[in-house]
Amino acid sequence: MKHQEENLISSARDSQAVPMRSFRARRLGLAVFLMLTLARVAGAWPPSNRVPPMGWEPWNFDHCGTMYKWDEQYYKRLADFFVTSGLRNLGYKYLTIECNDHYRDQNGQIQPNLHLFPHGFQAITEYIHKRGLKVRTYTDAGKGKCGNTFQGAGSLGHYDDDVHQWIKFGFDGVKIDWCGGNSLHLDPKTQYLQFADAMKKSGHTFCVEICSWGRGDPWEWGRDAGTFWRTSDDIDNWDRKSTIGGTWQGLLRNIDANRHPDPKYVGPGKGWNYPDMLEVGVPGGLNETEERTQFSMWAIMAAPLFLGNDVFNMPRYAREIVMNKEVIAVDQDPLGIQGNVVKQSDNGELQVWAKELKNGSKAVALLNRDATVHLMTVNWIDLGISGKWRVRDLWEHRDKGTFASQYSAPVPSHGTVLLELSPLNRD
Repeated sequence: MKHQEENLISSARDSQAVPMRSFRARRLGLAVFLMLTLARVAGAWPPSNRVPPMGWEPWNFDHCGTMYKWDEQYYKRLADFFVTSGLRNLGYKYLTIECNDHYRDQNGQIQPNLHLFPHGFQAITEYIHKRGLKVRTYTDAGKGKCGNTFQGAGSLGHYDDDVHQWIKFGFDGVKIDWCGGNSLHLDPKTQYLQFADAMKKSGHTFCVEICSWGRGDPWEWGRDAGTFWRTSDDIDNWDRKSTIGGTWQGLLRNIDANRHPDPKYVGPGKGWNYPDMLEVGVPGGLNETEERTQFSMWAIMAAPLFLGNDVFNMPRYAREIVMNKEVIAVDQDPLGIQGNVVKQSDNGELQVWAKELKNGSKAVALLNRDATVHLMTVNWIDLGISGKWRVRDLWEHRDKGTFASQYSAPVPSHGTVLLELSPLNRD
């Protein structure tokens, strides 16, 4: 780079035809190029962190129990299913390996559980990669672990060692939990930034989930430590009780706790607020209407979409929810704006959420938190727009017509109507 700059200076001096103003512009351009290059080297994940990640994780529907063996054969079958079902092509690309999968040997190095992965991690990560998918591993920022997820201690004191092993094994991402850090009363920001330093030194790009459950306000510093960060407790944990499938109260709590849409912190190249995994298709908890609300609200908030169900046995309605291309497009919109409430009434029970989209449209969610059906209205004035706009219902996959100042729709109890408003003059 030094020689390139010297050549630019020499060329400018030798040529009387090049104005000083042009030379300064070129030199400024070189400086900007150098700054961008250094920025890419300094941050391990921003270059590829352009839209919220999508994938799958087993925790919500089994808590690493005995429903499956969670072994090499399971993950081969899983990877094949994500391809043949069309989930991969919709963007669900990160598969998570976390159940009894590894231990720490006498030298402090992570090793695969050979009872589950007899050919080691490299064999399964290569298999997954060949199918156009990516794979995450799992650890804890402290010395402990969460539930029955792995054998041995967490990563505290082994950040550099573990990063080295993950690269060797072929992992693309990692979920870093906080059970061990919490029990030791550690500071989340300190530990996650230290872990991030180890990753950045490696020069390897990881997709990193900061799973401190909102402890330490990760939305303020998460962009320097990872790709996305949890903003609240586990969605299936309510009133200190873990409930498979989640509860309506837990869903609302996580939606409310996720409202940190400041563009200084959230967006392409920065990161994403994450209100936890999806409960869609997990039996025993939310009903179908509530599950559709979860998917709608995750999309309007530009949240990562990680399936938390048994994909092999998804009910048909659940498959239709998580494979709704129009709703996924709202979540994956390139602007990466996190939507927020623009109007609410009835003591906050009825909320209108809005999100700007890159094509000039507006995504609007009419969220009914109440126990009865309500006719809800979105007013153009609350969206900062005027004139005639086309309205499309993204769950019905149907255009509703053209409206000049507002649009109203009945919204069932605990339901959400998700709309796209498009200006008439759009090509």
